[in-house]
Amino acid sequence: MLFSIVGLSLIAVSICLILKKTNPEFSMLVSLVAGIVIFAIIIGSIYPIFDVINKWTSDFNLNNIYISTVMKSLGICYLTQLASETCKDSGYSAIAIKIELTGKITIILMALPMFLDLMQIIQRMVYLN
Repeated sequence: MLFSIVGLSLIAVSICLILKKTNPEFSMLVSLVAGIVIFAIIIGSIYPIFDVINKWTSDFNLNNIYISTVMKSLGICYLTQLASETCKDSGYSAIAIKIELTGKITIILMALPMFLDLMQIIQRMVYLN
């Protein structure tokens, strides 16, 4: 997997450098397509990680909601970074900043139920003392 990603990346960069002089819009398109293909390759190899996390969840009797929230947050981080870096590469850093902000707010909204649960646990501990 690593060698195919490195090879694809080098080929895409070479094509982008050639196209950047004559057709910059196609250069950006090649970059975007290469990023999506690389992301798809990586997604395909993540399943063993999910298997291990599911095993830990069942072995340690963890709440699936928390694990699910963390995994979704990681996915949001990666997608946000991919979109943001693509915008930055295209020269649209203002849009990239908005994408990053949207990702951060989305993660906060997703983590809100976990935060509320944590606050209830703290509140119970305070009342016990």
